[in-house]
Amino acid sequence: MKKLFITLALTVVALTAVKAQSINVFIFDNAGNYSNVRNAPKGKVVDRIPVNQNVMLDVGEPSNGWWQIYDQSYYIPDGGLAHLSGAQHYWIHHSCIAVSTRNYGGETLFLRSRPSSKGAVVFSFSEEITLRPVDIVEGWVKVKTIDGKHEGWIEEEWLCGNSVTNCN
Repeated sequence: MKKLFITLALTVVALTAVKAQSINVFIFDNAGNYSNVRNAPKGKVVDRIPVNQNVMLDVGEPSNGWWQIYDQSYYIPDGGLAHLSGAQHYWIHHSCIAVSTRNYGGETLFLRSRPSSKGAVVFSFSEEITLRPVDIVEGWVKVKTIDGKHEGWIEEEWLCGNSVTNCN
């Protein structure tokens, strides 16, 4: 019994010590005037974020193309903070958010078939581009190009979630 208790206690400590990965993103939605914020993936719309402003979010815990918004406020560079309302947890679809790449010196970046530098290269580019984040695993982010033609994994360090300036 004592051994079981110790195992359970260590498991609880390990689970609470693990911090979920998150990334900074910006709203990049061409579908209308607002991006819907939901109470769950595919859930009820509980708020809307205007797409005509430079809105940045901290998101994590992706689930089938949906990202959980970690903070109840979001940053608008010219207007400070705005606040979401209506629910404890907020979700946004990956088709409404984006990141840009940080290859400011013309470095060639690669999208890979799996989250590893040993994954096969599925797409390469040397210009700064905008990508849609789909998933995140141990410092690697699965992304899609805006046109949807290419999908793969890129190291998180090459991504910038600031819509106003670069991330130097």
